[in-house]
Amino acid sequence: MDYRILGPLELRSAGRPVALGGERQQKLLALLLLGTGTVVSFDRLIDELWEDPPQTARRQVCNAAAAVRRVVTRGGGRLTTSTHGYRLDLPDGRLDADLFRAQVRDAEVAAREGTPAQAVALLQSALDLWRGPVLAGLGSASIDAAAEGLREQRLQAVERLAELRLELGEVASLLGELTGQVAEHPLRESLRATLMRALDLAGRRGDALTVFEQGRRALAEELGADPGPELRSLHAELLRAEPKPEPERPATRISRSSLPFDIPDFTGRESEVDLLVEAIGTRSPAIVTIEGMGGIGKTALVVHVAHRLEDRFPDGRCYVDLRGFTADTPPMAAGAALESLLRQIGVSPDQIPVDPAARRDLWLTETAQRRVLVVLDNAADAAQVRPLLPGAPGAVVLIVSRCHLMAIEGAVPVSLDVLPAADAVALFRRIAGPERADAEPEAVADVISLCGRLPLAIRIAASRFCRRPWSVAHLAEQLRDRQRRARTFTANDLSVAGVLALSYHHLAADRRKLFRSLALVPGTDFDAYAAAALAGVPVYDAQDVLEELVECNLLMQRSSDRYCLHDLVRDCARDLADAADPPSELDTARRRLFDYYLHLADVRGRRSLPGRRGFETGLTWEPELPASASEEDDIRQLRAEYKNMVAVADYASAHGWHVHAWQLPCLLTPYLTRVGLRSGVLELSRNALKAAQALGDRCGESMALTNIAFALREAGRHGEVLEFLDRAIAISRELGDLPAAVGGLRDLGASQVQAGMLDDAAASFAEAVALARSIDDQRAEVNSTIDLGFVDCNLGRYREADARFRDALAMHQLGGYVGGEVVVLINIGWLAQLRGRDAEAAVALERAVRLSREIGMSRGEGISLAWLGVTYRRQGRIADALAVGREALESARRMDLREPEGDALNGLAETCLAAGRLREAEALLWDAEELAMAGALPMVRARAHEGLAHVAARRGDPDWARTHWERAVALYPDGAVDAENPRAHLDDAGAQCMRCVSGQETPRALTVVREIASVG
Repeated sequence: MDYRILGPLELRSAGRPVALGGERQQKLLALLLLGTGTVVSFDRLIDELWEDPPQTARRQVCNAAAAVRRVVTRGGGRLTTSTHGYRLDLPDGRLDADLFRAQVRDAEVAAREGTPAQAVALLQSALDLWRGPVLAGLGSASIDAAAEGLREQRLQAVERLAELRLELGEVASLLGELTGQVAEHPLRESLRATLMRALDLAGRRGDALTVFEQGRRALAEELGADPGPELRSLHAELLRAEPKPEPERPATRISRSSLPFDIPDFTGRESEVDLLVEAIGTRSPAIVTIEGMGGIGKTALVVHVAHRLEDRFPDGRCYVDLRGFTADTPPMAAGAALESLLRQIGVSPDQIPVDPAARRDLWLTETAQRRVLVVLDNAADAAQVRPLLPGAPGAVVLIVSRCHLMAIEGAVPVSLDVLPAADAVALFRRIAGPERADAEPEAVADVISLCGRLPLAIRIAASRFCRRPWSVAHLAEQLRDRQRRARTFTANDLSVAGVLALSYHHLAADRRKLFRSLALVPGTDFDAYAAAALAGVPVYDAQDVLEELVECNLLMQRSSDRYCLHDLVRDCARDLADAADPPSELDTARRRLFDYYLHLADVRGRRSLPGRRGFETGLTWEPELPASASEEDDIRQLRAEYKNMVAVADYASAHGWHVHAWQLPCLLTPYLTRVGLRSGVLELSRNALKAAQALGDRCGESMALTNIAFALREAGRHGEVLEFLDRAIAISRELGDLPAAVGGLRDLGASQVQAGMLDDAAASFAEAVALARSIDDQRAEVNSTIDLGFVDCNLGRYREADARFRDALAMHQLGGYVGGEVVVLINIGWLAQLRGRDAEAAVALERAVRLSREIGMSRGEGISLAWLGVTYRRQGRIADALAVGREALESARRMDLREPEGDALNGLAETCLAAGRLREAEALLWDAEELAMAGALPMVRARAHEGLAHVAARRGDPDWARTHWERAVALYPDGAVDAENPRAHLDDAGAQCMRCVSGQETPRALTVVREIASVG
């Protein structure tokens, strides 16, 4: 695997690119590559990956690291986890930055040894490794600092290469390159000196002196400094030397330029500048469209690039504002634009025809033999632009628009997003003043975030700041309040809201109404179904409007079916909604949206979250939902929307929407706990409890209490758990809701098991069985019976457990409940493993897999496969164990099931260990450990450390093995019989346990494995 950071992050294996995943994984790998060989702390990674870290930041870092480890391990790298963070180690020569530095060092050695040609070759090879700005598109404080350091090293190599080539007599070929380099880096004195020497050797001493004078002015204007000793000495030397005659130059056509002023504080956009320059240099003629929302900096970028390239267009640089989005002004007609363009290239007014078609013909004729650059700013659409395009091969047209101009044939589109964080800070510093900005870096970061990294907003805020005796923190406080933010983002006749509203006013009425309503979305993104709910229209109509809003850059589209508003566009939409729509209409739209999320959580949880407690939702209408053909679709939709549902619940709680405030968390909590997103459950459930109590809804109160108990149990606060569950059970009994009481008793038993109170748990489960039987709730009775069997197994009462499981199997078969039969078969197979009856276990688990597939029960299939793999490994069927283990892992990941994924990772790792694949086993175990840390799964994590101990033991490292076994014992909850596995090895280094046995032999230390009946 080769790792490339000298340009956009890229991984290549055998010459082919390797996919890494999303931006977070890429940024994490970039940070690790920049710190190769050292530990990068969790705190630093969190600070670099988020401007405002969420509560789940550490878990998300662990998830991203797991994805990175899977990639780098395959390429021979090693990512290790320590207490403080991660360390990445790579084989020598695999990181392009390291290779660049090595070749530069070798070039210096060659130069010192008197072989400049070899030095030139080495430096050129080193510079050829660069593909663009370092880690382009992945901004953070550390990445930006490292990029700046590497950029400086590159410039030093460029300077040194030019010096050596000049020593070898390469004058003519150097002049063009040096001229461009000096224009790009006007303050690099060594580059300027080399250019002056090259010009002098080419017989152009006058130009050399001009280059010195240009440098002197640049240094004085930018830094208030004089040229350094090298430049002054060379200048004096050129003045003293005998003049050399300069070659005659051919007469050139008078160059005309109508370009606007290039703003002196233009900052950043290096990748976009490079993209524009490349597009212009590789096409003939070149047409480039620069598209983006109002205030994004489109015109500033294009004018900056046009000025940078103006020496390439000696026959004219034209600029026309087409007024496509100008207040109270219609877009410019093609005839008027053509008249302006013809005048700009020198055609006298009396020669310009009146007829627009004749003007078009004259424009094509006049530009046929010219090299001209044409900037068409503020274009309304493709129809307005098309008559203005010159057909000459040497022409370049840069078109600026708020809309996507897809109908312009052959155009290269460049879409502008907000500024990267580092560029945004740099722009603020340049306008506000570096001393005041640098005194409050954290407040500057707040301001940048509140400006949404929109250049226009940053420019206005910084301009206002530099004229006030404010602190940056005071400016940030002004921007946090929406009303004051609108005033702060206004300067004279220019305002951010006004610029953004120009796009809005060009929309049709129904488009404007939907745009305004999107400000009501509490979450960060939305799909067409949510928009349809807001507007109360069919989803296809909403989809058409959303696509139009994307095309005019009022909406951003982060994936194929997800949309979002820039923060300041949201402000604009909210102000427009407040002005145009009565509060009652806004509340009606908001209720439709909230009902949509409530209905989606309810319907999608019925199939994918079996055993979930149901209730009648308080819908005022039944919204249209996206199609779902499977359990996987259900989970995918919940995964896409759960953050929005949490945001709706938070809004509902804060604004007195009590029904949504309790019902949505109670519907959503089973999904959050299922996929390991447990950290926010406690606050959500407490808010749900307050809302239910405010309504006097005792059913909601009972459900919220149960969810609070679950969250407290995950945090190990067992005393509080029992108290909350007792209250929930009492309310259920009081209401006569005995099915809910059964569920509460089962939750109580599970909490008692986790607390190591096995006898109390048995009593709770037995009471649940009796209560379920009394109300003839067969399914609850069976599930409670399985719970009792779990306790029996932990107490070593295998006969009792076997009897309960067989009774449960018979009851499910009698009732025709195939899903329940799958659950019991998994438990029977697990129990058979505990008793050393692997053939019996295989029969039960194979039947569970088959039945799961017949009824499409993906969760049951994944768990069955995971434990079937364990059984095959114990039987010595290693190839079969590897195959089903990989199937189990794929199934768990497809369904986003965190705990089954952990079981599958650990089981597959144990099989890899039995097959002698130590490196693969180790990678899987670290993935399991990280997943368990992120999802608060102590049993999965403990088992992972058992596996790592086995790996260390196989490698002949008993001390490290003991450390992992001791860690596993400490991680297992009190009373967990699984702890006997590592204890067996700690007592006897030669012992075998359920984790390491393979073949038909009986392990010397057979222990009980935990129950997995949570399927039901």
